[in-house]
Amino acid sequence: MLPVLAASVLAAAGWATADAARIAQGKEIFETACAACHGRDGRGNPEWENPVRPPDLADCATTAETTEAWQNVITKGGPANGLHSVMPAFGEAYKDAEIATVVAYLRTLCPTADRYPPGDLNFRRLLHTDKAFPEQEVVLSFGHRPAPAQRETELEVAYENRLGARVQWEVTLPVRARASGSEGTGVGDVEVEGKYVLGFDPSRRDILAAGLGATLPTGSESKGLGSGTAFLSPFVSFGKGFGGGRTFFQSRVGAEIPTRSQKASSELSYGLALSRALGRPRLAWTPAVEWTGTYDTRTKEHEYALWVELSKPFNKLGHVIASVGAQIPIRPKQDTYRIEGYLLWDFGDGPLWVGW
Repeated sequence: MLPVLAASVLAAAGWATADAARIAQGKEIFETACAACHGRDGRGNPEWENPVRPPDLADCATTAETTEAWQNVITKGGPANGLHSVMPAFGEAYKDAEIATVVAYLRTLCPTADRYPPGDLNFRRLLHTDKAFPEQEVVLSFGHRPAPAQRETELEVAYENRLGARVQWEVTLPVRARASGSEGTGVGDVEVEGKYVLGFDPSRRDILAAGLGATLPTGSESKGLGSGTAFLSPFVSFGKGFGGGRTFFQSRVGAEIPTRSQKASSELSYGLALSRALGRPRLAWTPAVEWTGTYDTRTKEHEYALWVELSKPFNKLGHVIASVGAQIPIRPKQDTYRIEGYLLWDFGDGPLWVGW
């Protein structure tokens, strides 16, 4: 037992020493090639006279950037990533392994970086299975069921922002248009939500979060735009990367509990999804399949469906993304297919007009 324990301690010490040496090498390269513009502390050289100020690399918000994005900007320069030409390309001056050490060093500039989930765990957004990573996004979503007897169109605008290292809050405003009976067009039930990252492991590429949502009865019940009661929605979300960081599993399990049980029954819900980046995850076409379902605790009815979808960033920076997909209803069989999609702006990565 003692030899095994001693070997484990020595191995851990060896890994720590290797990591420290790697970061030290990255710091040396940074101070040689980058500090003239970015400053020795990464916050920008105050004597630099170019009107385009470099980003504050010590800002903990930079933890949301992926390793891939950091390496690509350093290797290929600003223009290749939709950024300013003042950022040169270092791909010919340094090897990939050397650039990787610079990125490792940059990760240490935020003094509390270990509290922030790294951007490598920010997997591509799906249509229904929410991700565990805390986001800074504006999302415009649409849904349409074309069958005449069930025709319905929905639009939603969601605003998501972060508080500190692990908290996200979100507000969603839905607008619905229905085409049957007395149902009409208008604002539906507004949703608010809070989420907290319980834990993450970059080496295993997994992240776990939990949260609570509330649906407010703002929509007209008589027009079929609202439920007539508020709901509380606790949930747990989990994500994991596989296959060299290009295959992703995401899941969410939750419940919807009405505050007025005579208006609606409680439901359990779930979503399971697999997606695969066909290229660099930041910019790739990413097909995905989702299995979603709900279980009504009063009627014991279990409804579920399969979703097939495809997403792709529009710009070089990868912070404006579009997705479209179709629902294939399985139970109940009489349901008709539904088309959904979204247009997303990750404002944490920069203004909408940057990155093209």
